[in-house]
Amino acid sequence: MKNAIVQLCLVVLVITGIHAMRLIKANTINGKVSSPDALQFAWAVNGNDSVIVAANNGNFSLKVKPGIWKVLLHTKSPYKNMVISHVIVSEGRSTDLGDIRLEQ
Repeated sequence: MKNAIVQLCLVVLVITGIHAMRLIKANTINGKVSSPDALQFAWAVNGNDSVIVAANNGNFSLKVKPGIWKVLLHTKSPYKNMVISHVIVSEGRSTDLGDIRLEQ
């Protein structure tokens, strides 16, 4: 009985470790806009897949699958919405769009 409990605990630890490594290697698209209050949300589109996230003080981070994405930034007036095409995301990598300057 004691041996079975120890084995069960080891299995749970291994599964938890594998899951934690998958979370660390998340594919993301990150960026920050020059006017923090202007950005409402960021939206990434790749074929039939899409991901949307609310902005946090001008920052955004989208968890996506590897591939080529189009990122749409939805802004408040007087700023113009922006589209960033051909954003390449590789497996287990973070793609940083850097500081993005919004136009009015």
